[in-house]
Amino acid sequence: MKRIFLVLAAVAALVGCNSNRCEIVGRIDNYNALGYVYLVDMWDARSVIDSVKLEGNTFHFKSVKHAPTFAQTMLDSGRPISYLFIEDGKVLISGDYNDSSIKVSGTPSNDALEAMMTRSSELSTQYREAIGAGDMATAETISNQHDAMQLEFFEQNKNNVFGVFMLKQLSYMETSAEFLKRLETLPEEMKALPTVARMKDSAKRRIKTEPQAEGSDYVPHYIDIAQPTPEGNIVSLKSVVENSGNRYVLLDFWASWCGPCMAEMPVLREAYKLYHKKGFEIYGVSFDANGDLWKKAIEKQEMKWVNVSTLERFDNPAASEYVVESIPTNFLIDCSNGVIIAKNLRGEAVLEKLAELFK
Repeated sequence: MKRIFLVLAAVAALVGCNSNRCEIVGRIDNYNALGYVYLVDMWDARSVIDSVKLEGNTFHFKSVKHAPTFAQTMLDSGRPISYLFIEDGKVLISGDYNDSSIKVSGTPSNDALEAMMTRSSELSTQYREAIGAGDMATAETISNQHDAMQLEFFEQNKNNVFGVFMLKQLSYMETSAEFLKRLETLPEEMKALPTVARMKDSAKRRIKTEPQAEGSDYVPHYIDIAQPTPEGNIVSLKSVVENSGNRYVLLDFWASWCGPCMAEMPVLREAYKLYHKKGFEIYGVSFDANGDLWKKAIEKQEMKWVNVSTLERFDNPAASEYVVESIPTNFLIDCSNGVIIAKNLRGEAVLEKLAELFK
């Protein structure tokens, strides 16, 4: 259940104080070293909010003056201690340094996150058991329960920063139009947060390249890209879409360092083998930074389609144009009119969609 894993990964890798009255008290068992603990804003380019000196195995931020946000406590070594939400109140951080059993509690957002993580873990276990037993119907039911759980936690926490965190998770499941409607249900103090403003701007730009939603008057067309191939030749997406021999083009964003991207390649190779001669082409945009690794991946994965890159990772200009915030991400373009007709076709969904189009 990819959506469950997505949220678990985001929360476990990421685990709120209105900030004029935020106090953070921490204790790390089995850790006794000199140094400082840094409080880092995860929603503001990892900027350092504050720092305090470790006293044995304890630390104390007496008054954090910062707008509500998602943050991380970190040691001098760069090792993270915990993730937390900054909001009014007293946040308690405690656990064992050796087994990473760090818990965060004490304020509404942090308590809500702990509750959601517990429930999400339970559903994930149930999902794996259902998959292991080959019970796909039960697995789908659990997946739907997880989606409903996320929406429930959002509705219950609109008035705090955890609600903003959950809104971000819901953005992976909804169209941008749906997301923008949900964002407008936040109270004004939450909508005023800089991270919410950024989310709103991204969603408005993302609408331009999302497949047309039912009832929408907006028809999304592809945005041209022109970048170098491994050989140094500039090839534009427009030249591929307007090639008279092509009927559908899959614009695929990937990178050699991206495990999920590599996992998609066998299906893309199969799709290319089955439908290329019928008018299917792939225009792959890599977010690599190392040209050698990019070229080796193309060769190893037998990516015989069009491949381009500026070797700038997510600073690739196309990432901004298509609002690509994670990879793999893809867009299926109808060459007859330049309209984007599908997005994020993963795994067998690529073959199923092409089988439908080329029948």
